[in-house]
Amino acid sequence: MTLKDILRLEMLRGEKATRNWLFLLGILVYMFISIWLSHVSEIKAVKMSKLTAENRRLRSEYVSLKSMLMQQQLRSNVYDKLKNDGFIIPKRPPVQIELEE
Repeated sequence: MTLKDILRLEMLRGEKATRNWLFLLGILVYMFISIWLSHVSEIKAVKMSKLTAENRRLRSEYVSLKSMLMQQQLRSNVYDKLKNDGFIIPKRPPVQIELEE
């Protein structure tokens, strides 16, 4: 097969044209599937990066809320809030009552 035959596309008009057309069709289908799969994987990568950023944001929000809650649960903070409502702070710690069964 010479360069002249290739430029005239003789391989697609000759005796074995059916086989060559099927081969080209197979390559075309493979190319479309490859492009489609790369497009799908890009979409998933973008979605994954968005979810990772959202996860980091929610994690930092969780940590800050947890530390704020721990600060509010401190004994001194609770006593300060109760003092404003008229409660008094006991002089001795509470006693736990245990029942025997």
